[in-house]
Amino acid sequence: MAVAEIVFSKDINTRNPDLVPCTPVMWRKLVRLGPQEYSSALAIMKRDETEETVLDMAKKLRTYADAVHGPTHARIAALKTQVRRLADKMEENHKELKQDILQISAVQVRGSGTTRKRSLDREGKGIPRAKL
Repeated sequence: MAVAEIVFSKDINTRNPDLVPCTPVMWRKLVRLGPQEYSSALAIMKRDETEETVLDMAKKLRTYADAVHGPTHARIAALKTQVRRLADKMEENHKELKQDILQISAVQVRGSGTTRKRSLDREGKGIPRAKL
């Protein structure tokens, strides 16, 4: 929009689009084309007829965006860190549980044969080793 202003306006004596005065028409287009949730805040940023340049208004927009999105980005980063820590802890717990299950299974496999022999001996169906 600033470039069009340079090309078609006779009053503009600069060739730098950043130094072109931001007209109310330019600002209304920007407000209309911008995100709806910000339109009211953007509309009041340039409610007066001051001669601010496109660069000045761009700086205002950047400041506003940082103020709005800065805390949100910080919260998102903190949540990512917490989720990463929880995932690491879950993985660690999963490995420990897997090792515990393997140890329990190994003990049950080793112990299952001796349990059967003892139960057969108690019932009298098995042959005691001394009689062999």
